[in-house]
Amino acid sequence: MLMQLTTARFLASAAMRPRVLIVDDETLICELLGLVLEEDYEVVCACTSNEAVQLLAEQSIDVMLLDHHLPPGGAVAVARRADEIGVPMVWMTGDHAAAETHSRPVLLKPFHIDRVSAVLTEVRKSSHLLIKPRNQPGRLPSSDSALGGASFA
Repeated sequence: MLMQLTTARFLASAAMRPRVLIVDDETLICELLGLVLEEDYEVVCACTSNEAVQLLAEQSIDVMLLDHHLPPGGAVAVARRADEIGVPMVWMTGDHAAAETHSRPVLLKPFHIDRVSAVLTEVRKSSHLLIKPRNQPGRLPSSDSALGGASFA
């Protein structure tokens, strides 16, 4: 009986947590970010752009962390798909020049791990002000987020 209650509580808490998709071709970064975020988020990871696009199609993703330097063209395809379905996202990059060119929020590598959750929360809050729920047509693309191209170090 105790096991059933514990399992039920776990499933209920998992259902209530927002789902974050972490996309980075460096597996270690996905795993470390997953460990940091798993208390507050249901974490899903993808190491390739194809995996990320497939997960975006198959699962309800609330927010996404996307590595700017996925193999050729990969990050752009994933960002485009996220826009199409209204998933807010944050770029991750170590390229400070690239960070300045984005209209989306950017986490500059190396970043403080405690900032990741705060940035995701902020992006989700601002996107809910501008984006209608995913099941409604006519939503604004997530690139119009109130955070714009804010960089977080």
